[in-house]
Amino acid sequence: MNGSPIIAPLSLSNVATVAFAAICLWTIASQAWGNVVKLWRLAVPPSFAAVQAFVLLAGVFDATTINDAEWLAAAVVGGVIGRMRGWTLAVEVDRRLDLVRQQRSPDALLMGAALVMLAVIDFAGAAALEPIIEPQHVAAGAAFCAGYLGCRAVAIAVRAGRLPHVELHGT
Repeated sequence: MNGSPIIAPLSLSNVATVAFAAICLWTIASQAWGNVVKLWRLAVPPSFAAVQAFVLLAGVFDATTINDAEWLAAAVVGGVIGRMRGWTLAVEVDRRLDLVRQQRSPDALLMGAALVMLAVIDFAGAAALEPIIEPQHVAAGAAFCAGYLGCRAVAIAVRAGRLPHVELHGT
């Protein structure tokens, strides 16, 4: 980039990214603590993470093919690592009630916390009209986290269809 990077002033999109990240962290917490959850709830945190990653990508003013490639590569690398993690987690499945419980694991909480941190960095940069970290890198970081959470959830859901039935009681 030539000169200082262009950044938009504080707007509703900055508030939305913080809200999406916070909701993602909140919804992933019960899974990460090993609580029993409905199978469909595995998709909720990655959905909020993906929305946040796309909103942050849309906020990159000096968009180039290189920036888009960085975002896409981060999402793919996060997805590959998340898929591997999803296949290694111990998971119990109650097929009758469509419930799952995964072992306690801090990885999803770390990704959720990273999303919150990235959203706050974006928010603070917009408030100061001076980026703390260039927006394309913040967006790529969010894409990595979203890819990780999304492919991790898909791997767990696929495994849930193959695992033996265990009686679980929902909360």
